[in-house]
Amino acid sequence: MLAALRTSLRQVIVWIFLGVLALGFGLSFGLPSDAITCGVEPIAKTYGENLLDEDYQYQYQAISLVLPLPKDAKFQETMGLKQEVLDAIVERRVLAKVGERMGLAAVKEDAEEATSLGHVIVLGNTYDWLGDGAFNYTMFKQRHLPRFLVTEPKYLEYQRQELLARTVRDLIAGAVTVSEAELRAEYEGRQNQLSLRYARYETARFADLVDPSEGELTKYVEGHKDELVKQFEAQGTRFTKLPKQLRLRFIQVHKPEPPAEDADKPTKAAYEAALKAARLKIDTAAARLADGEEFRALARTVSDDAMTASRGGDYGWASVEGTGTGLDPAIDRAAAELKAGTVSPVVESEEAFYLVRVDGVREGDVPQEEALRELAEDGVMRERGKELARLAAAEALQALKDGKKLTELFKSPDALGMVEPGIDALPVGGEVGSVKEPAKGPELRVTGLFARERPIPGLGMNPELTKAAWAADPKAEFIDGVFETDDGLVIAAVEKKETATEEGLAAARAGLYRELVARKAGRVTARFAFNTCLADKARGDIVPHDAKIKRLMTYETKEAVDEDGNQVLKPYVMCDRVGNRGGMLRASAMMGGAR
Repeated sequence: MLAALRTSLRQVIVWIFLGVLALGFGLSFGLPSDAITCGVEPIAKTYGENLLDEDYQYQYQAISLVLPLPKDAKFQETMGLKQEVLDAIVERRVLAKVGERMGLAAVKEDAEEATSLGHVIVLGNTYDWLGDGAFNYTMFKQRHLPRFLVTEPKYLEYQRQELLARTVRDLIAGAVTVSEAELRAEYEGRQNQLSLRYARYETARFADLVDPSEGELTKYVEGHKDELVKQFEAQGTRFTKLPKQLRLRFIQVHKPEPPAEDADKPTKAAYEAALKAARLKIDTAAARLADGEEFRALARTVSDDAMTASRGGDYGWASVEGTGTGLDPAIDRAAAELKAGTVSPVVESEEAFYLVRVDGVREGDVPQEEALRELAEDGVMRERGKELARLAAAEALQALKDGKKLTELFKSPDALGMVEPGIDALPVGGEVGSVKEPAKGPELRVTGLFARERPIPGLGMNPELTKAAWAADPKAEFIDGVFETDDGLVIAAVEKKETATEEGLAAARAGLYRELVARKAGRVTARFAFNTCLADKARGDIVPHDAKIKRLMTYETKEAVDEDGNQVLKPYVMCDRVGNRGGMLRASAMMGGAR
């Protein structure tokens, strides 16, 4: 009995040894598509062939070599990185099968020849990985092939399928034509272009100048109660479970940069004089506050802080505990000692002098009534800011009608302009005509050429402005009108106008025709591949393995479902992105890729 046991044990060891040899041989020389999978669950089955993890990894690696894939995990899930990769494999197999049904063929030798020429096909596009060098098999094995994490036979099979899929795409493209009407419409759409000069009066910049009164807030809440309640409910985290917060305002006066220790006497004297002037400026501001001057109005004229000065020194709600506000620690220390409605004495730090005020204190859940007034403050500022912007733009337009030039009213790009005295130069509470010095105003910008039906660069879709611009005289100093945009008002002039000509069409015809055929063929092929995939899935030629796909399509960031379990992103369905050829990945690459 013991001898029989030894014999059985030897047989088991032999079978294990043979299994290891077989696996090693398969990894080196390639396995049939449905050979030993070591129990690995396939992602899907297409036309009788398993789609495995190694197929997915190859496609991912291949795409990453030709496109900069997004790095941000949330963005990957939102745009569907995994979905793009998986359906790229399915699209390749679908079109390759279509080629076989048409009697076309691509064999291993075709893939070897393409590889020897330095070609690799990814997402239907052919790339040259050799450059100017000659093919070297050792280099191919050691440098090119390892990038794809597959064996040589697998790599050649993928490329064989790509060749067959490309042939099908080429056949479809060869059958596509573009009519004369399509060609002319495209040419005219491109050549009928305008470029505008414009100055934008942004609502937000004017809203910073508005200090709503308690009466205005009460009236706004009464008139917009339902709307504000909806905002309150939608912005729950803004008003619930808050750490201790202070509503901060401050006036900042910069101190001059200290000179080096070995600086000469004139330099040190200049520094001392500048420091004394800064100190006098903040002390004078403190005295004016003590005499009853309004903090917000004073901050707008005195404060050196570019971020808060126009808002009357308002930094908003912030916590001075823990990591602090992110401002100068001297501000945090001063604010922590203040009660609501009080102003600090002059605070000095290494870089500046400050006057700090705390407008309010809150912690925990903000009562709805208080939250609605805070939301109302935003609304009042927005409404009055738009009114001020509209008045400023109308004033500038009238100045143009009175003979001023755009370049007299506005500075060129990259420099803040000085607007003629008027509403844009008013201090809060001022009246037109009371301004002694002009204030910083809008810049004069240029859109660059854009087609008639396209968005205006920098301004977006604006049919009213586009229509007026095309009707305007290109030589006129301005377009007669003030035009509303999403974020304010605009006055504009025609910078340049180009129109289509028969001569231009003749010169552009050949190149434009090729471009339109390629674009149209892409659309036709995409729709054909998508419909074929759906049909083949319906007849059982394409069988997704739902459980495996669900696991594969689950991202760690879990953006697809919200906190309540509601589906936010569309679940993956095989074939949905077939024909897309990695369209979302290409769009990501155009936006910068490595977000």
